[in-house]
Amino acid sequence: MGAWLQRVALFLRGAVPLALVALGLVGVPTLLAWWLLGGPLGWRHLLAGLASAVILFALWGLALGWAIGRQRRDL
Repeated sequence: MGAWLQRVALFLRGAVPLALVALGLVGVPTLLAWWLLGGPLGWRHLLAGLASAVILFALWGLALGWAIGRQRRDL
């Protein structure tokens, strides 16, 4: 029983922060779109939030790739 609980705890230790980051990455732009566009929260707000999250994630990935490439070049 102890090994099973350790596996569940290890899974939760990785999955919960990842789920919170994903929720924040989608939720914050969605709420911002809702605030800017107004009206009842709907699909258009969610789609705008998802599009913003994809753009932010891509920009972050490009910046990280640039930084890693620059670091390797400087070595």
